[in-house]
Amino acid sequence: MSNIDKKSLIGIGPNSNKLREYKKSLTSLSPIQLESAIGLVLGDGSLNTDNNGKTYRLKFEWSDRQKPYIDHVFKLFDEWVLSNPHKKVRKSPKGNEVITWGFQTISHTAFNKLAELFIANNKKTVPTFLIKNYLTPRGLAYWFMDDGGKLDYNIHSKNKSIVLNTQSFTDIEVENMSKELIDKFNLDCEVRSNKGKKVIVIKSVSYFLFKSLIDPYILSNMRYKLP
Repeated sequence: MSNIDKKSLIGIGPNSNKLREYKKSLTSLSPIQLESAIGLVLGDGSLNTDNNGKTYRLKFEWSDRQKPYIDHVFKLFDEWVLSNPHKKVRKSPKGNEVITWGFQTISHTAFNKLAELFIANNKKTVPTFLIKNYLTPRGLAYWFMDDGGKLDYNIHSKNKSIVLNTQSFTDIEVENMSKELIDKFNLDCEVRSNKGKKVIVIKSVSYFLFKSLIDPYILSNMRYKLP
């Protein structure tokens, strides 16, 4: 790791020698960062390149309610990020104020492994066996925190089913992911339609197994998503 203070890099040009030296001091994601990143990219995280795939960066954006979560993810990738999460304010189609927070990592070959797993024809995808070969309980926890929740938010409901919002993936990808969750973690899953898109439902019968898998990794301020 370089002795360069990250704060001294803020605002300098992307081609500065100081930034290049700092990037060279970084080699690869830690095992925890890689496991977490796989779950995050299965959620709303995105991978971007501006040099035709020579290097990639991770990019995140969440709602204002998720600010404690984005602060946590920001700290998780601390050495890879040069500026604090930034606030965005916009108007919804109904005229309501919408606040989001986002940040992105530096572009680096350390993120190319994720691109090899998730990017095909410049589009995010989930190839067969990604869940089986690469998703860990930690990654599952981040996937849930990022893009999962209760199936039924009625406060009087006894339904303990979990939903993973996979609407951005193809039907075939979602079917494969569901099957691999069953095979790898022994979770009772099914694919359902939600407004014409496919989502994965982890049934109530598997709730306590699912909870035991993610419990060591889920943040206290994200437990509201659990039944």
